[in-house]
Amino acid sequence: MMDPSTARSRASRRDRISVAAAIALGAGLLLGGGGWALIANGEECESGGATLVVKADPAIADAASSIAARQGFGGCAGVRVVPEASADTAAALAAGRGVPDVWIPDSELWLDLARSGPSGRTVLGRSVSVAVSPLVFAFPPAGSPGRKGRTWAGLLPGGTGGERPEAGNDLLIRMPDPARTATGMASLLALQNSIGNGHGFSTLKRFAGTLRTIEILEPGQDPAAVLNGPAQGASAQVAVVSEQQALRWGATGRAGVPGTVYPSSGTPALDFPFTVTTADLGRQRRADEFLRALRAPAGVTELNRRGLRSAVADAGGAAGSGGAGRGGLSTPLPRIQAVASPGAASWVQETWRSFKQEINVLALVDPSGPAGAAMTGAAWRGAIGPGGNRLDAMLVSLNRGLNLVGDDSEFGLWTTSGAQNPGARGTRRAHRPIVGIGELGSRTRMGTTHRLFLEKQLNAIRPQRGGGGAVYDSVVAAYQEMKHRYDADQLNVVLVLSAMGADARPSAQFGKALARLRQQIDPARPVVFVVVAFGAGIDPGLKQMTGAVQGHSFQIKNPEGIEELFRNSDLMRVCTPPKC
Repeated sequence: MMDPSTARSRASRRDRISVAAAIALGAGLLLGGGGWALIANGEECESGGATLVVKADPAIADAASSIAARQGFGGCAGVRVVPEASADTAAALAAGRGVPDVWIPDSELWLDLARSGPSGRTVLGRSVSVAVSPLVFAFPPAGSPGRKGRTWAGLLPGGTGGERPEAGNDLLIRMPDPARTATGMASLLALQNSIGNGHGFSTLKRFAGTLRTIEILEPGQDPAAVLNGPAQGASAQVAVVSEQQALRWGATGRAGVPGTVYPSSGTPALDFPFTVTTADLGRQRRADEFLRALRAPAGVTELNRRGLRSAVADAGGAAGSGGAGRGGLSTPLPRIQAVASPGAASWVQETWRSFKQEINVLALVDPSGPAGAAMTGAAWRGAIGPGGNRLDAMLVSLNRGLNLVGDDSEFGLWTTSGAQNPGARGTRRAHRPIVGIGELGSRTRMGTTHRLFLEKQLNAIRPQRGGGGAVYDSVVAAYQEMKHRYDADQLNVVLVLSAMGADARPSAQFGKALARLRQQIDPARPVVFVVVAFGAGIDPGLKQMTGAVQGHSFQIKNPEGIEELFRNSDLMRVCTPPKC
């Protein structure tokens, strides 16, 4: 039988703990951004063993901390809510670092990226959405989205190709960085879906043209302030933001707040998936209790107060109405577009990173054989003069292309050597390096820029007799050189300019050169291979080489053709071999 004094002592201790717990709960015990919320129900909590660590995107972390502080889950349980950007947590989980018990990113897209690493595939368990924030279009206070600006398809550039539309028919799209935010990723996926499914040439070309109309909202940059500024030469501008951010503008009561519109054809949403990552059964049970608290009416109220809708359809009408009358969420939830699918997030991030890259080009000019033949056609007379040859057309075109390339890009120049049997004992090698690859804006030892030196050397190239077979061995050497100089942060390109026409016959060395080229293919170091033909068609041998490395070939029929080619470098960024 228990000693009465012992019983009284335990009861007294329980009373003291209960009073302390009540005081802590009444005060909303939350320490800083780390969010310790200790909940006790008549038992002493041991800090550490009972703690459930929850990493939450900052957009929902405050609400989660408040809900954890106010709710008791039965028994002794501690919840520590750690605000952390979803991009950072996804990278850590993929690498197996800093794994919490529960993760609440702002979008399901991050789960896809976290699973891309070996650790992410093993630690990520079940997930369920706990909140919703649809993406909306924001426009300047004095402006209007117009009919086009009310759908994702309406944001696409005018025209049918990848060309930027003329002034007066263009739209500047502002959005957070797709490499760091779910809003940016979901926006690009919605735009791509509006163009059409598939990765065909015309689809990718239009998507590349759309990417050129995007300006990034930097971290900490207020879209409201940006929209009050100039549209940088465009006729109008729109920003893509979450509904939660738009509601914050309205709550300030300030004048000059941007207008917003829900895309009428539907829109993606941040869906805040509550994802269990712990394998401990006890912590999984506490995670389930915390999940119920987030989805309970009191939890929904807290989410609404923070500008988020609940994902629960029957929680006081929160999914449809967002909790009418609370935080301006009375507008019915728009139709939600599902943009998350296996591989979608990885694809859109890789595409965006590639698109923003500068280019690293080794240009190979073949001045042999037909390069000295006359370049016919009225379109060329103004550019190269009467009597100009195909080499003149090559050099004029390449100079025009260089004018479209930024100073941060790198460029080098080779020519074929004119050797009749390159590689044989006692003969010259097939190619001749003219200018090494360097940054166009860098200074040379002669005091000029790499760009000006390159243009000078380019204009000094003269036609050569014979030596047509050297181009194939030169192509292999150029491809190998670019692989050796491969830069993962740039678009690596071998650009071949040749006048060998469709009636050319590959030399006896061609078969060996083609076999060596195929051996150089490395999916981990993709090199974009481009052949540009001047004259009557494209050399069959070069065409075979293009096919072997999944490259691109073009016939230039007028001086403007090379400019279109360099603009199509956007397309090459959007899809590089061996994927396209």
